[in-house]
Amino acid sequence: MYKRLILMKELLAKNGSIYVHLDWHLSHYIKLIMDEIFGIENFRNEIIWSYPAASVKTRRFFIRSFDVILFYTKSDDYIFNDDSNIYMEYSNRVKNALKKDDKGIFYYRGGSHDGKKLSRKVYVTQGGIFPRDVWNDIPYIRANTVEYQGFSTQKPERLIKRIILASSNEGDIVADFFCGSGTTLAVAEKLNRRWIGSDTTTHAIHITRKRLLDISNSNDIFDWKRKYRKKVKSFKILNFEKNIEKNLPKEFLSKVNTTQEDFKIQENPIFKVSITKHGKEVNIELKDYIIPYLDSISSVVKEKIEKWTDWIDYWAIDFHNQNDPFNSMWISYRTPKSRELELSATPFIYEKKGTYLILIKVIDILGVESIQNHEITVT
Repeated sequence: MYKRLILMKELLAKNGSIYVHLDWHLSHYIKLIMDEIFGIENFRNEIIWSYPAASVKTRRFFIRSFDVILFYTKSDDYIFNDDSNIYMEYSNRVKNALKKDDKGIFYYRGGSHDGKKLSRKVYVTQGGIFPRDVWNDIPYIRANTVEYQGFSTQKPERLIKRIILASSNEGDIVADFFCGSGTTLAVAEKLNRRWIGSDTTTHAIHITRKRLLDISNSNDIFDWKRKYRKKVKSFKILNFEKNIEKNLPKEFLSKVNTTQEDFKIQENPIFKVSITKHGKEVNIELKDYIIPYLDSISSVVKEKIEKWTDWIDYWAIDFHNQNDPFNSMWISYRTPKSRELELSATPFIYEKKGTYLILIKVIDILGVESIQNHEITVT
């Protein structure tokens, strides 16, 4: 973390901020590192994100129900916005006491002097109060919510919304170097920020890609009861490793047939497609998927597979590749809330005659990616 945080400081704009989210295991260690790298004078807040605790059976320690967010800046000249969209709700006492007259909305603030009760009208212009450093108004992610991605460390979009609105302006770049399920990138997209995300696992990148592609079906960041409805802007996925070892997570491996701690894929899965053309129209259908290392897969996983299509999580087609990175021109994928997958691509019509290179990419539920190329001549 020390080396990574030094690099993050170098990349950070002079008026930028960094928020580091931690739990009780490491917050005190990272605080010391942050003080050294960013300077104690640039430490702004230790934010406590307090959420309702899930039911816990333990009676051996006090139930944990908060995480820590360390907020530092690069200098004393940093962006920090007083935006009403980051405000916390009034307490129930204030909300129940709100009244309205011809001057606006107010409540009575009480007090006493010499044994006499005093009160005065306090008019409010905002829909809440400026945030304190204890955030108890944002629940953790539950499986029955729209934003749920099935990722163990997923953060709520409303948590990231408050941070991005407070510490950046539209058009600024927001970076998350441990992007996980893509929450920060999705919120930055909705708030009209540019964004960069990275992660060390292909699993996280794949979840993030699908989340961004499906962003139109997610919650509107300003009106949670509505859908966002907008499509994601174009983005690129870059890989900085030339030779990636394809490993399967240990929980997917059979304990009987696989003795290696990390199973390395020597042979890619095989998928079969049907490609037909009628004039300039091309139709592509996914027909089969075969895993050559099936004996190494856990029986718990295999028992859930009823047909070959259950292995497929995502597939995409580049109908006109010119030896460039894969350009997804048609996609079908599963999400935690929608398990349907189209096996026949929308017919593609070429404008001109000629020979074209078609790339087809398949990613299975284990996170393994396979690509085929097919040359087709349109007459």
